[in-house]
Amino acid sequence: MFAKTHATSPAFSRDIRVLLRMQGVMNASHFMTVPLLALYMSMTLRFSPVALASVMSANLLSAQVLPLIAGAVADRFGSRRMMALGLWLRGLGFLGFGVTNNVAAWVCFAFAAGSGVACYEAGLYGIFGRQPKASLSALFAANNQMLNMGVAVGPIIGGLMGLVDARFAFAGSTFLFGLLGATVFRLKVELSETSDRRPVLSSLRAATTNRNLWRLIVAAFPWFFLFPQLYVAFPLYAGRLAGPHAASAVYVVNGVIGLVFMLAAKRWLIRIDPVTSTMYAYLAAAIAFTSVAAFDGLGWFLLFIAGYTIIETIMLPALETLTASLAIDGSQGTFFGTLSAAGALGGAAGYYSGSWLILNGTTLETWVIFGSVGAIGFAVSALILPAIPRQMSLE
Repeated sequence: MFAKTHATSPAFSRDIRVLLRMQGVMNASHFMTVPLLALYMSMTLRFSPVALASVMSANLLSAQVLPLIAGAVADRFGSRRMMALGLWLRGLGFLGFGVTNNVAAWVCFAFAAGSGVACYEAGLYGIFGRQPKASLSALFAANNQMLNMGVAVGPIIGGLMGLVDARFAFAGSTFLFGLLGATVFRLKVELSETSDRRPVLSSLRAATTNRNLWRLIVAAFPWFFLFPQLYVAFPLYAGRLAGPHAASAVYVVNGVIGLVFMLAAKRWLIRIDPVTSTMYAYLAAAIAFTSVAAFDGLGWFLLFIAGYTIIETIMLPALETLTASLAIDGSQGTFFGTLSAAGALGGAAGYYSGSWLILNGTTLETWVIFGSVGAIGFAVSALILPAIPRQMSLE
């Protein structure tokens, strides 16, 4: 099992601190628009359900499958280039959303935005994964803290812009992504990266044949199914309870609670063994999801969202820390890309199953199924994760 990390947070370099702050701005820009997309497509553009699903699927598949290749390319040719390309592609995608109402064009721009996610995250997590092993828990906890800050702020700004015209939110995101892309080139972070840059095929082979990474992927698969419900089942269920504008409340609660919990529990999150935290986060998810069936009303559901957010805030840094600790030097981006590509399968299953259950299943069936997935995750992680050799310690 992985050893516990140091109790005190290491001091990050200036460029790493800049990247962390960029994560907050990037996620705020992202969540300025995400809560508005489905509503804008269905209510303003009058897209059919098939068209809407095609746009969202193009974004999802490109964002989660392409990191497998993008990570290997970043490991070989440099992370900053991939990050800048990714941010500019995302800006291009949101620019397109604001200037066209053609379904085919929207699918293309959604693919561009998703490809931007793939390129940006491949570069970023490659850099993060190259930091000293002892700092990984603190680094990914800080990363999650900044992401939650963006989730808390973004929907509020986007909601205000949406009261006037959703295209203002698209334009704002375009500007921020373009600015962040230019900022990346001013960083010197790659000077501290390893000089052992592997060929693309060598990195892919190292990641796809690593047994410990596959153990982690199998253990993480139930989470890949549950996590997309933040974008599908949660807003749909909140909308059923209190109308379409309740979706923004879901994201605001998610961001605010995540930020508050991270600030309050950061030292604990750094110290705890990520294997242990993964197992018990799954157990808490099983209980929390199942409990939704026992209550009614938006207030109770937002209380569940608060509980879910704490689980998410524990789970995401743990999985990222485990991935970085397993990565072979020079192939960090590829390891994260492999995890993301595998996550696309669970994510796709989660998107389609979650939407179908909310629209067609009973409340009891829906949330008991979600809770059962959490229970499976607890059992699988308890069986598989402790088998990862002790030499993969974070210290």
